Amino acid sequence: MSTTEDLLRDIMQLSLSSSPEQMLEKALTACITIAGARGGSILAEEGPYMQFLFADVPDLVGVRVPHDSIAGSSAADNLVIYTYAPYDKRHFKGVDDQIEVPTRHLLSIPIPSIHRSVDDERTINSAVLQLLFDHNIMVELDAEQGPHEFDVADFRRDPACEQHFSDLFWILPNIALGLEVMKLRQTSYQAIHELKNKMIGALSWCHYLKDDLAERDAALLEDESISEDLALTESTIREGAELAKTYLQFTTIYSPQFAPGDVNDVLRHTAASARVLARETGDHAIDVQEEFGDGLPVRTIDAEQLKMAFFNLCKNAVEAMIEHCVADAVLRLSSAVGPTGVTITISDSGPGMPEEIADNLFIAFKTKKEGGTGLGLTITKKIIDVHGGQIRCATGTEGTTFVVTL
Repeated sequence: MSTTEDLLRDIMQLSLSSSPEQMLEKALTACITIAGARGGSILAEEGPYMQFLFADVPDLVGVRVPHDSIAGSSAADNLVIYTYAPYDKRHFKGVDDQIEVPTRHLLSIPIPSIHRSVDDERTINSAVLQLLFDHNIMVELDAEQGPHEFDVADFRRDPACEQHFSDLFWILPNIALGLEVMKLRQTSYQAIHELKNKMIGALSWCHYLKDDLAERDAALLEDESISEDLALTESTIREGAELAKTYLQFTTIYSPQFAPGDVNDVLRHTAASARVLARETGDHAIDVQEEFGDGLPVRTIDAEQLKMAFFNLCKNAVEAMIEHCVADAVLRLSSAVGPTGVTITISDSGPGMPEEIADNLFIAFKTKKEGGTGLGLTITKKIIDVHGGQIRCATGTEGTTFVVTL
């Protein structure tokens, strides 16, 4: 059986390399394991209801219970509630009907938010952890005679808590953080999505403005100053819309769609896209070479996301070689099986990168590229991280090489 330290280490690793949903699911499983519970769930406030966000029974996810339920009372009053559900009038029996399993002994623990109250005295609870037991886990308390309610601090000092549940409180902060990241991600996604739509709308209005000016006085559009102002306005709006689009990609890569796949197939598609990009970007010839190793094992990957990551590397290489008019330009994609996994190498014959760029490759919004957002390589690294891989870069006067290990 995993120790609490092992479970905490797994949760921390997931918080760094995967989606908050995956981390929270692992945290819930850890809580169930530590408590020796039959099952459990995480609920959070959703308007006039408390909603199941995560549960060991998938059918419960999304189910809502009223605020005067056990979960609602636990969150609103900052109370740990240990109760025998069939005798507690706050128990929402619709949950039992949903899963066709009666709820018996139930422990409800409020999860403090990472935010503090204005007066710094009142606890703000972001959610509730509930654990289910088929028998009375705390024999010192006869829950069938009535619910037992504790202030969180008092409960943590209680001998029954110390014996059964003290380790749970090491995991609650991780749950609170994961919930906050989920909320922040959703809010930012909605805001940026709306911003992108506004930018696209603004671009349309620029076109209408040009049409109106042409109708009023066509000579106005021939004025160099007016023409330049309109061009700069359209260019700025396009760049803003592209930044919003890139950010949306950046926020959605945390929900990967994993399936068994062939990394070489991903690289072949990437190479084909790189050839098209090279032709469309300019007349400068670039030789895109493929050197794929045999015997690569089938891996569990998100093929589309990996293609995005590899293409970002190819795109930067193609643009750099075209910009610097590299003679006999070569972009090489290769793969091989190594002692630590599958190794993918993407290299170019360009002039290399300046030190100040190489030192900030994977930092968001750090770019020297005109009109660039600085998110391309940040997204690439996040995709590699989600796959549990590593990426490193070597650059010099003879070219730049990225090595990805999966």
